[in-house]
Parts: sequence; C-alpha cells; structure tokens
Amino acid sequence: MRVPVRLPAVALSLLGSAALLTGCGHAEPTTITVLSHGKSTAVRAQPACTMLKAGGCNPQADLEPTIEAVGGSQLQVRVPKKVASGGWIATAYTSDGKTNTPLTSPTGVSTGIVQGTNSYLLNVPPASQGSYYLQVTALRPTSKLTNWLCLIKFGG
Repeated sequence: MRVPVRLPAVALSLLGSAALLTGCGHAEPTTITVLSHGKSTAVRAQPACTMLKAGGCNPQADLEPTIEAVGGSQLQVRVPKKVASGGWIATAYTSDGKTNTPLTSPTGVSTGIVQGTNSYLLNVPPASQGSYYLQVTALRPTSKLTNWLCLIKFGG
C-alpha cells in the first residue's frame, strides 16, 4: 500500500517556518509619535528600501507628515517599548535633494544612541534655520532597518 505524499503541505509549512525565523513574518513597529506644542502626530514607518544607497527607493510622501514647531521649543519623540529596548537614534538634517546635512545646532537637536527609554526631548533650532527633516531609526530588535521620517516646519 502506498502512502500519499503531502509534499505541497510540507513545503508550505517549511517556508512559513523559514519566514518566521528570518523575520519576514514578524511585524515591525509601525508608528512613532512626535509631540509639538501639545499636538501629537503619529509618524508611520518608511519602507526599508529608503535606507539603501544603491538600488533604494525614495521616501513615501504619504508616510512623511509635516509637524509644525516653534523655534527654541522642544519636540518629544516617543517610540514603541520594543524599539526603546533595542535602541534608536533621532537625526535632524536639511536636504537639497542630493545631500543630507546633519544639524549640529542647537545642542540636543539630534540624539546619540537612545536605549531603554521610549521618550526623548529634542531641541528645536531657531526659526531662521528653516524647515528640516527629523529621521528616527530603530537599531534592534527589528529584522530589517526601520525608520520614520517627518518634516519639521516653523509655524507663526
């Protein structure tokens, strides 16, 4: 008597297991929150390809909210606890479309590695600096590089 072979079911089961082990089936953190003058804005994660230099993709504008800030104030960035435990970085920069230039003034406009805390206050430069981008990048435990991007614009 011949036992029927269930190769398709076994193959699908193995593929599903491999996907979970490599992180492909793992849900990544989807949003962070930026608080500016009492207004909370959810920022959704950009596709991982935006972080690749060769063969990457452009940031998705619909995932890049504009947050209004006041020069000399502070922004509060909040990340999920999972991101906080693995570490994250916030970087403020200007861009001419080809080159990104990190802001170095005022002190505290960007972070070094933040780990173990899910909330951080960032200093906002004077309005004369002009609009800039804020990018937050999760270091671990994500299975792929996860980043969030928003435009900081000065309001009146």
